[in-house]
Amino acid sequence: MRISFLAIGNELIQGKIGEANGRFLAQELELLALEMRFMLLAGDNPEEMISAFRFLEEQSEIIVCSGGLGPTPDDLTTEVFAKFAELKLILDQKILDQIKARFKIRGIEMPLTNKKQALIPESAKVIPNLFGTAPGFELEHNHRFWFFLPGVPNEFKQMTKDSIIPRILEIKKIKKATKSKTLRIYGITESGIADRLSVLKFDPKLRLAFLPEFPEIYLRLSAITDEEEEAEKIVNQTSQMIKKELGEYVLSEEGEPLELVVGRLLKERGLTLSTAESCTGGWLAKRITDIASSSEYFLGGFVSYSNEMKIRELGVSEETIKNFGAVSSETAKEMAIGVRNNTGADIAIAITGIAGPSGGTKDKPIGTVHIALLDEKGFWEQRFQFLPLSREMVRNLATETGLEVMRRRILGLRMPGEKKDEQK
Repeated sequence: MRISFLAIGNELIQGKIGEANGRFLAQELELLALEMRFMLLAGDNPEEMISAFRFLEEQSEIIVCSGGLGPTPDDLTTEVFAKFAELKLILDQKILDQIKARFKIRGIEMPLTNKKQALIPESAKVIPNLFGTAPGFELEHNHRFWFFLPGVPNEFKQMTKDSIIPRILEIKKIKKATKSKTLRIYGITESGIADRLSVLKFDPKLRLAFLPEFPEIYLRLSAITDEEEEAEKIVNQTSQMIKKELGEYVLSEEGEPLELVVGRLLKERGLTLSTAESCTGGWLAKRITDIASSSEYFLGGFVSYSNEMKIRELGVSEETIKNFGAVSSETAKEMAIGVRNNTGADIAIAITGIAGPSGGTKDKPIGTVHIALLDEKGFWEQRFQFLPLSREMVRNLATETGLEVMRRRILGLRMPGEKKDEQK
């Protein structure tokens, strides 16, 4: 049975935002050994949408559509599909009441424009949306199964997991057990991973997918068998094999973000942390505090963007900045000393660098970043030269590297710049 995906929205066609829902659906289908046949984009134009509907109807048995279910005038998906399928739109009072209730909870009256979200084609079945006002719907038309979901990624993902995937399994009469696990990898290239794993022999029922997501790589392991116990055994055994082969490059085996991994290590060891940031502008502290209960280990941080702030608040020597510059090993170390003295944290980490797009020199080009860490063991400091990337990517890499440095330090792994015989 052929499955296709259609994303609707001018913002996608114009490149203002990236399309993520189709990718997510494809990954979920891949876990079930199912493949996407077509993945299309269409603007908020009735003629373009009808052309896409017509094409997909000819090529697929299952079509999942995303976007255009909102309350604004350019949200046309429901009415255009109803026209395409020659179906009447009916007002679903239950949906309307639910939308009104959502607004009431927020203490405001529902705008009249939201009423259109309660209109669905006759014979359609509502797909509940727990996170937004736009419900989805499904129907069978011309022996094709159509699914319509909102374009908001977190709503689409949850509805896909809760409703779409189970329905596809039901339609295809798939009753096999599926198990999956996602390993999160950092510090090694995709080709490097492939080379290392080439020596391993995997179970024929195991499916391995590489999912690069800069600056990390996800390895998704999945198995489909007749028995759940067998599928789980295959995935767990494969996970252990890969972890043994890749070792220190495996951040987590449940796809957990690096900030969660570091936070858990800090909690387990009863350690506290503080940060001093310049070029990252508080991004590292933000990622750390994105994790619930981070107050148990994160004491606070300083965004010392200017030289004056570094000197006044962190105690960086004026002579240090004059002789070595704000982006230097010496300044990074003194920033770490300053924030540790100010907060009393067990671990202090400091980041200073040149994110661009200007400010680089011959000796310190754009992408130069110094990271210093201070704990009871003493200092660790390293200069990193990230490739000429965008400002955001340099800052992202700096925070990612800062978190990875902490993970390695806490676990006693070899630090960047250290040789094996130097590891403490």
